[in-house]
Amino acid sequence: MIRLMDLSISGCAILFLWPIMIAVVVLSGVFIGLPPIFVSERRGLNGTVFRHMKIRSMLAGPQRGRVFFELDRINWFGRFLRSSHLDETPDLLHILAGQMSLVGPRPLLLKALEPVDGSVRQTVKPGWTGPAQLWLLRRGLLSKELQIRLDNHYVRRRSPMYNCRILAATVRYFFFGARLNLSPSATPDRITYQNNGFEYLPKNQS
Repeated sequence: MIRLMDLSISGCAILFLWPIMIAVVVLSGVFIGLPPIFVSERRGLNGTVFRHMKIRSMLAGPQRGRVFFELDRINWFGRFLRSSHLDETPDLLHILAGQMSLVGPRPLLLKALEPVDGSVRQTVKPGWTGPAQLWLLRRGLLSKELQIRLDNHYVRRRSPMYNCRILAATVRYFFFGARLNLSPSATPDRITYQNNGFEYLPKNQS
């Protein structure tokens, strides 16, 4: 049932949004740089690594792994892409291909999982939205530890009906949610990340 919902919604969304997706890719190449598609390795179902695509929203420069430490690399068009979530529209292709689901834990960069136990969240496909993403839309802020707890909570409650509720809430909070807090000192894990020289380390090594 969940896979059928993924196929039908992502397929319809691609048919409706493909002209916008192409236009955004072209504009990203013009205003941000080439290549307009950013590809990174993410961990999916059962720990399988897949190549995840996003429309480029950041200028070239040193990569520190988290957007709140790279604000100097985001220009006006990048801010527009991120606030509108248009940079995430390639997720629809991953959903159609079966690498992702509409609802589930966000596909994190490989090194982003190093300090925490991500084994539970990897028992389901990564998703475009989920309880952790909803928290971020509502509050504008999300720590790594809370994200993992919310991801694990989703895995325990996962069902077609629960997914429909999360999708409906995502649409609602997309328009009326809080503004994203990108302060580098907004959460303890961001501060720890800076103190570690922008590297993810287990807590007993930090």
